[in-house]
Amino acid sequence: MLSITLILLVVGAVAGILAGLLGIGGGLVIVPALVWLLVAQGLDGNLAVPVAVATSLATMLLTAASAVWFQHRRGALDWTAVARLAPAVAVGAAAGAGLAVVIPGRALALIFAFIVAAIGLRMLFATSTRISERPAFPRLWWIIGPIIGAVSAMIGIGGGTFNVPYLARNGYVMVRAVAIASACGWPIAAGGALVFILSTVELPGLNWHIGYVWLPGMVLIGLAGMLAAPAGVALAHHLPAARLRRLFGGVLILVAIRMISGVG
Repeated sequence: MLSITLILLVVGAVAGILAGLLGIGGGLVIVPALVWLLVAQGLDGNLAVPVAVATSLATMLLTAASAVWFQHRRGALDWTAVARLAPAVAVGAAAGAGLAVVIPGRALALIFAFIVAAIGLRMLFATSTRISERPAFPRLWWIIGPIIGAVSAMIGIGGGTFNVPYLARNGYVMVRAVAIASACGWPIAAGGALVFILSTVELPGLNWHIGYVWLPGMVLIGLAGMLAAPAGVALAHHLPAARLRRLFGGVLILVAIRMISGVG
């Protein structure tokens, strides 16, 4: 039990540092790590994947709340944009979680791997996100919001990977885009986690769970991520972010390949 606790704390710390350093969602690290850990404990891959996704979303109830408070104190949040996007992404997240519950775990792993590989390729080869010069407003939020929420909840991430470029292309400077995306991570986590928690499922050999959410993973990863994220923010001012982003893009492609083979 001690070794599992240590692994969960390390996963949370790594996810928190990367989130602060590169601005990526911790779920990109948490989901594959949890799948590996759960399968190693004997849980079937078809169950391990949705449990990992659900638990990843639940950790964000802690980490995203911390990020919202931090961004609010800095005065970086546009609450009008958050008020429009939050309900939209929450509805989408609930729908995405509902799909993740009925999709076979191995198929869900393939979806995760495909999206993560696409994110990795973008981090490897794309230039910096271009900010539109038109007035800042979340255009088509009632269409884009649910789509971002659904895709994010289906693979257990907070949506910043999609929300930041969407907001930048709608006129928000990068600081505002990141802050709004961070705030929208909480309704994505809440909408998705609620569906996973209310789902009835038998998880043979796995104790301390509510629905698909594994409570030890939620608490330990979430707390470690909250504590480690400021370290990532501090490192971002001293390390070459562009080079690190390309390096992590390559790692994500390897993670996608490992995710497919790990539940096969």
